[in-house]
Amino acid sequence: MVTGLFLFLLAATAQPASSPAPPAFRAATIVSGLGMGYQLVVADLNRDRRPDVVVVDERSTELAWYENPTWTRHVLITGVPRVINLDTHDLDGDGIPEIAMAHQFETDPSRSVGQVLLLTHGDDPTQPWTSKPIDTVPTAHRVRWMRVEAGKSPWLLVAPFAGAGVVAPKYAGRTPIYAYVPGTWTRQRISSTLTGIVHSIHPVEWAPGRWQLLTASFDGVQRVVPREGEWTHVPITSGNLEPCPRCGTSEIKLGRLGARRFLATIEPFHGNIVAVYLDRATGWERLVIEDGMTNGHALAVADLDGDGQDEIVASHRGKDVRVSVYRAADATGTRWSRTVLDQGGVAGADCKVADLTGDGKLDIVCSGASTGNVVLFEQQK
Repeated sequence: MVTGLFLFLLAATAQPASSPAPPAFRAATIVSGLGMGYQLVVADLNRDRRPDVVVVDERSTELAWYENPTWTRHVLITGVPRVINLDTHDLDGDGIPEIAMAHQFETDPSRSVGQVLLLTHGDDPTQPWTSKPIDTVPTAHRVRWMRVEAGKSPWLLVAPFAGAGVVAPKYAGRTPIYAYVPGTWTRQRISSTLTGIVHSIHPVEWAPGRWQLLTASFDGVQRVVPREGEWTHVPITSGNLEPCPRCGTSEIKLGRLGARRFLATIEPFHGNIVAVYLDRATGWERLVIEDGMTNGHALAVADLDGDGQDEIVASHRGKDVRVSVYRAADATGTRWSRTVLDQGGVAGADCKVADLTGDGKLDIVCSGASTGNVVLFEQQK
């Protein structure tokens, strides 16, 4: 197995001569002075048709957004220690999204309040927003909006980092996932079977009009499928097979190579590996395309060059921080190349892909943990 991995990594470093050159990017720091950059979300918060950036600073008691194109800082809410995650959706249809957020996070359930809030704007979205408490979920770690019922508002999903009463580092025990219907905001438990750390949840349109939830946890990757009021777990892969806490997966994204579906993961928890899972007739085939990260945390998938094949963006927060882009050599996905986008400039805790400059080309924006910054990588061609 070691020899096979070594040979594959050698093959993945060389791009075939017939493949087009990867897109070029120009880096610019748009935010500096953060205590510890964590998550970022791209959304238009002032109806000017320019996507803005909301940035989670783990060491701040404020949540702020940065207005495109000057990147002026606007405070959304104060007095919120340990903000950890958020998601946006326009619930009332006024063109400005509401924000669901979780704060007072700790990895130890006995010390974590896990306050979940809904933020709504007033007449001027550059002024502080109004907050409404939704729930308290100890270790609330990921919040996502997900379309569950056709033609209705998406539900809010909240995934704790770990379940009640567990102890590090194995966090042995079950970790639930909760859902809330806008309006009533009553807690529903939609998952009770995952164990250990649940690090990522990712709503996806698995088939046209059919939304499902991908989970990355100590149990690997699973699909959580809503159907007729029930939620069913479909295991996809166990991920990394070392003993926990170096088990399972940490991040999960869905991509496509033409008509073929693939999954991209970071493994294990805060791990060193970027893996690709190819949807074959015989099952999911795992390929390791990177094993040199330290504290891997940022993962995004998008078709950066418009060729119908998605690229993978990944970054890590540990030693020798870098941001890398991985490209498939062809539609089979059996060989990948890596381009280092940045070395040492941003300790990527999160990266998102969007057209932030309005030129029709996809850009990459990453938040830095130890580097305390947000860097925009503007596509040049």
